[in-house]
Amino acid sequence: MYDFDQVHDRMGSDSIKWEKQLKFGQMSGLTPFWIADTDFATLPEAAQAIHNRADHPLFGYSFAAEHTYKAVSAWYERRHGLKLPVSAYSAAHGVVTSMWFTLRAFTQPGDKVLVFSPVYDPFFAIIGNQGREKIDCPLTYENNEYSINWTDLEQNLASGVKAMIFCNPHNPTGNVWSAEDVHRIVLLCKQYDVLLMSDEIHGDVVLYGGHYTSAAKFADEYDRMIVYTAISKTFNMAGLESSCNIIPNPAMKAKQEACMREAWLMSPNCIATAAIDACYTYGDQYVDELNAYLSGSADYVMEYLEKNVPGIKAVKPQGTYLMWLDCSALGKSGTEVTAALVKNYGVAVGDGSVYGNAEHFIRFNIGCPRQTLEKGLEAMAKYVKTL
Repeated sequence: MYDFDQVHDRMGSDSIKWEKQLKFGQMSGLTPFWIADTDFATLPEAAQAIHNRADHPLFGYSFAAEHTYKAVSAWYERRHGLKLPVSAYSAAHGVVTSMWFTLRAFTQPGDKVLVFSPVYDPFFAIIGNQGREKIDCPLTYENNEYSINWTDLEQNLASGVKAMIFCNPHNPTGNVWSAEDVHRIVLLCKQYDVLLMSDEIHGDVVLYGGHYTSAAKFADEYDRMIVYTAISKTFNMAGLESSCNIIPNPAMKAKQEACMREAWLMSPNCIATAAIDACYTYGDQYVDELNAYLSGSADYVMEYLEKNVPGIKAVKPQGTYLMWLDCSALGKSGTEVTAALVKNYGVAVGDGSVYGNAEHFIRFNIGCPRQTLEKGLEAMAKYVKTL
C-alpha cells in the first residue's frame, strides 16, 4: 500500500510549484493548486534506481538503451494493449519540446495547426512561436460535459489543416476520449492527410476504473502520427525532463530524431533513463492505487463544492488530476477568482482563461494529500460567502 495521504515538505527542494510562484507576484507562501505536478512521493523503486545509478561515480554522455525501450514497450502492452515493436519508441527530453520539433520537422511557416480549446496553453505557444497558424476547434460544453464538435472539426480539416494536436486525456477538461472517438480522429486525419500529434502524457491517470486508448492502437490504419508520453505526470518526475515518443512510421521516426539532433538533443540523461526503467517495470500497483486515491479526491471535491460552495461547479473528471471548475454562476471571471484567492486566502489556482474559450473557469490540481486539498476548498467556500 502507498500512502498518498502523507504530507511532504517540499520547501528547499527547488520546487516551482511551492518556491517559484512568480506568476502570482511572489516567490512562495501560497498553498499551490496550479502547476501540474503532484505532492505525492514517487515510486520507491524509481527513487532507489536513481540512488543505485548515483552510486556509480561517472556521469558521462549516456543513451537510452534497449532495456529502457523494452520496459516502455512492455508497459504499454501490459497496461494499454498497445502492441508495437520496440523500434517504435524514441526517448526524448520532454513532451512540449518534442512537439515543438515535430512542428519544425513536418510543417512549414504559415501552415494551419488545429487544437481543441480549452486546452493546455503551451500548444498555443509552440504553434505561434514558429509562425504556424492556430486553428481553434472549440469543444462543445453542454450539461457540465465536454465533447468534440465533429461537424466543426471536419469543416476545419477540409480547409487545409496540416497538423492536429490532440490531447488524451484532455488537459484541462479531464476528458478521457473513448476508443470510438480516438478511432474517428485517426480516420479523419487519414481522410484529410493531417499529421496527428497526440499528447498522451496523462494516459496512465484514469479515474473510476476507466480506460484510455492510445491513438497508436490504430497505427495499422494510419501511421502519420506521433504520440507523446512520459513518466512525469504518473510518477511525479517532471523534474527529470524525460519523455518518450511513440512513432509507428520508421521514416517519420528518423525525421523527428534528426530534427532534434539539429539542436543537439539526443537522449535523456542516465538518471532519467534509470527512473523510466523502474517506473515501467515496478509501477503497476502504484498507478492502480494512485488512480483510486484520485477518484476519491475528485468525489470529495464535487461533494464539497455542492454542499459548501454555491456558484462553483466541477466538471467530473474522467482522467488527470486536474479538475476543471465552472465559476460562471458567480458572475466572475477565472482571472478575478484566481486573483481573489491569492490576495485574500493565500491559495493559488490556475486561471482558466489561458486555456482558451474558458473565461469563467479555473483549473484546480487535486494531486495532493486530502488535508492539503481541504485548504483549497475551504478558501473557495470563504471567498464565495463574501460575494
